[in-house]
Amino acid sequence: MSSLLLEMIRGMRWFFALLLLAMIALGWSSVHAAQLPVDDVQGEMSIGEVGARLGPSLPWLLGMEAPRTYLLLVQNNQELRATGGFIAAVGRISVAGGRLTGFDFADSYTVYSDQSTYPPAPRPMQEHMGIPLLVMRDANWSPDFPTTAQVARVLYAQDAGVAVDGVFTIDLNAVKHLISALGSLEVPGADAPITSDNIEQQVIRFWEQPVGSDNTIAAGMNMEWFGQRKDFIPAIAKVALNRIQSGDVDYGALLTAVQAAMDDRSIQGWVNNPQVQSVLTAARWDGGLHPAAGADYVAVVDTNMGYNKVDAAIQRALTYSVTWPNGADQVAQATLSIRYTHPITTPDPGCDPSPRYGSSYAEMISRCYFDYVRLFAPAGSRLMTAKGLDSSSISSRRGERGTEEFAGFFILPPDGQQQVTFSYWLPEGITPDSYRLLLQRQAGTQPLPLTVSVAGVTQTLTVSEGWLDWSAP
Repeated sequence: MSSLLLEMIRGMRWFFALLLLAMIALGWSSVHAAQLPVDDVQGEMSIGEVGARLGPSLPWLLGMEAPRTYLLLVQNNQELRATGGFIAAVGRISVAGGRLTGFDFADSYTVYSDQSTYPPAPRPMQEHMGIPLLVMRDANWSPDFPTTAQVARVLYAQDAGVAVDGVFTIDLNAVKHLISALGSLEVPGADAPITSDNIEQQVIRFWEQPVGSDNTIAAGMNMEWFGQRKDFIPAIAKVALNRIQSGDVDYGALLTAVQAAMDDRSIQGWVNNPQVQSVLTAARWDGGLHPAAGADYVAVVDTNMGYNKVDAAIQRALTYSVTWPNGADQVAQATLSIRYTHPITTPDPGCDPSPRYGSSYAEMISRCYFDYVRLFAPAGSRLMTAKGLDSSSISSRRGERGTEEFAGFFILPPDGQQQVTFSYWLPEGITPDSYRLLLQRQAGTQPLPLTVSVAGVTQTLTVSEGWLDWSAP
């Protein structure tokens, strides 16, 4: 093995620690694929195939040819947005010659400039959230991550004055995957070693009372607490970085964790390199909307519009049926029902949608759920009815990437259920004998219970990865 390649492998350790360039890790695996149990790291593409395809691009990715800068969007999936969660923090990672040359995180609220010009926010954000302009923290309105990445890239360039070569997301589910592979992390200020089992509780504790500070959310909103509430993000990343640079890690387990995180869309990526991006797209790791010609397609996208963390509690279940009421050679009718359950029993008097922190993180979870739901169906689909939504909010329009978009808004109080149902005609050409369903689970959500019924065949299952490719048994 050449000294250059060995140096590249050593230089890649920090990529794991930053939980960012997971696909580089899989590219590195092409060197060691024969040493890993292949069945442990299978996904949409085999690890050997991903590694072989990425291998020629490693010099570009690692900054061997020119310095590279990557943007990391840290998404809080307990406040769900289209690509997986509210953009809570923004990380910037720079590499040159296969080595880390810059690493910092910023609160997403600070990525803003009075000198910048911002586009108008999407109309639903204006109407239901009072947000007039689209700034960095709200950049992920589009559920198609390559589209969102371009928006984030442009906004970051104008606000921070830095052009980036790639944009990635990470959420709490991904952190759990990766900490599980590391075993545990000793983070200063934590009352116990951080593991995949307690990471969520530790993060909430850090958020409510930042390490080394006497300020807490319970004492009331103050600027010192507000400025320190996300300091745990770089603190945890730094400990992970030091751990992996020491070499005290099971790289096979880490690769398996990265594979799992990308398969369930906890990590998504866009890179300004066509060769790399084609691999991410083929593996379905790009976070894009991917309808297929001749197939049925379902992607449900929720956007929390209540300035709260209620998605930590919300439970979802889908029921989807397709029939051919006028004959198998005629247009099919689809009905999608989404059942939302808010299990918290503490009432939220008045369902106040105004921005506020409250007395604790738990209090932010127990509020009313203000949700704007979008259903992406095959292009040419025609909406018949939509129930369970504010009637004035219902819309039907051409969607992104060859889809049709049906949407609307509803409010769900604690200790309640809401059923939203869309009925629509599918486009011509979808027939019982060749029926295929592609269902895309929204990034940041929990495994999704699904009952699908097509032409008299019914099956109940749980969608735990990012995609379901289904045909009648």
